[in-house]
Amino acid sequence: MAPTVDRTWTPPAAAGRRGVFTRAEAVAAGLTEDQVRHRIESGAWRRVCGAGLALASAPRDPWLDAHAATVTWPGATLALTTAALLHGMPVPDDGRVHVVVTGPRARRGRLIPHRHVLAPADRVVLGGVHVTGRVRTAVDCLGSLARADAARLLAWVGTRGIVGADDLDGWVDAHPGHRGNAQRTWCADRLRSGALSVAEERLHGLLHSAGVTGWVANASLLDALGVPAVVDVWFADVRLVVEIDGRVAHGPDRFQDDRTRQNLLVGAGCTVLRYTWHDLTRRAGHVLAQIVETRRRLRTPR
Repeated sequence: MAPTVDRTWTPPAAAGRRGVFTRAEAVAAGLTEDQVRHRIESGAWRRVCGAGLALASAPRDPWLDAHAATVTWPGATLALTTAALLHGMPVPDDGRVHVVVTGPRARRGRLIPHRHVLAPADRVVLGGVHVTGRVRTAVDCLGSLARADAARLLAWVGTRGIVGADDLDGWVDAHPGHRGNAQRTWCADRLRSGALSVAEERLHGLLHSAGVTGWVANASLLDALGVPAVVDVWFADVRLVVEIDGRVAHGPDRFQDDRTRQNLLVGAGCTVLRYTWHDLTRRAGHVLAQIVETRRRLRTPR
């Protein structure tokens, strides 16, 4: 018989699901229906979503939502912004739990069913739950998010090489008439332009307006220098790299990686200039002058 006093007790099944369980599992583990009801009504347990329960002390977390959705609708696949949050993508949390289901399901509170068609390659197992893969998740969200949120996500997935223009074009061609295709096409065009963020777009416009040529946007330097890096702007003739520091595209989690990469670039003989949004909006003339002067200096034989 499970203890009836310990308010931190949960059924054994919760151990593999971040602490999520169902009423039926609590009863199967030894509690009576009255005891289960008392724990919910007294606030010891709380409903996560659907049939999923957890300790009241468990903080709200996408993974709790994911496991609660799975115990409610076995076989469901987490999708859209819910899947994006599980993948660590920078999307807004709309407070809902989005899942793709195979049969008719009615909405259950925050738990929202979708009848999308998923290919086997669209699904992965992540943390013990079925989730749409990173590419499918990005394609779905880029078409469904508000434009500003889609632009932020595009900067994140684009700098990581998760989704390319061909991926978006192919999806649009294969799914004509689908909601969000116009925005997916906009995202593909943005990827082709090389401007993955508003900041990069501003830098490109600055260079174009001044007639500065000889640069490539979002250039991979693996073949040219043997450095596994994609840089924002690359002047190959003088090995000059120009990087834009943005919280969305690079993120605080990328701070160490960016510094490690910069050391590799410098070690390969590159000169690296880094600018912020403040630089591009408040000191644009200085930015342009410094880029032009640095390139001129690097071209001048010593």
